[in-house]
Amino acid sequence: PVVGGERLKKYLFYKLFTELQEGPFCIVYMHSTVQKEDNSPGLTILRWIYEELPSYYKDRLRVVYFVHPGLRSRVLMATLGRLFLSGGIYWKIKYVSRLQYLWEDIKKGEVEIPELVQEHDDVLEHRPLTDYGIEPDPLHLTEIPSMGYSFGRYEGRWVSREYSS
Repeated sequence: PVVGGERLKKYLFYKLFTELQEGPFCIVYMHSTVQKEDNSPGLTILRWIYEELPSYYKDRLRVVYFVHPGLRSRVLMATLGRLFLSGGIYWKIKYVSRLQYLWEDIKKGEVEIPELVQEHDDVLEHRPLTDYGIEPDPLHLTEIPSMGYSFGRYEGRWVSREYSS
């Protein structure tokens, strides 16, 4: 179901005010399998939530990890993000295309990764162009076992030909 901006704000504030310990912190936003209309908060909602955040928490927020950003999200953030997001949050966003890169900054196990996100990461690992909205093999033909191919009737000649310098 679609999660609205007010619900996202309440959830985030609840987590920050009740469960957050002292010191710096980060936010991990998982954008896996999000469609443009479904569960995508948008720039105006992100700005609204950040602006409503008490300055004490803004100062402690070090980075917002944006896991599995699509091409559309990257372009939108790069072009309109500078205009609509305050500099305070814009420069704290770090794009993470695969979970393995998240583990470079965060200890594995400190963040609960939903199964849906892990499955999406596995798909991206085998089909990296999917990151950019390109589905190179929609029929999944690459999963069919390969057969022996002959690349040309002259291929045997290349091996036996001796080249002179």
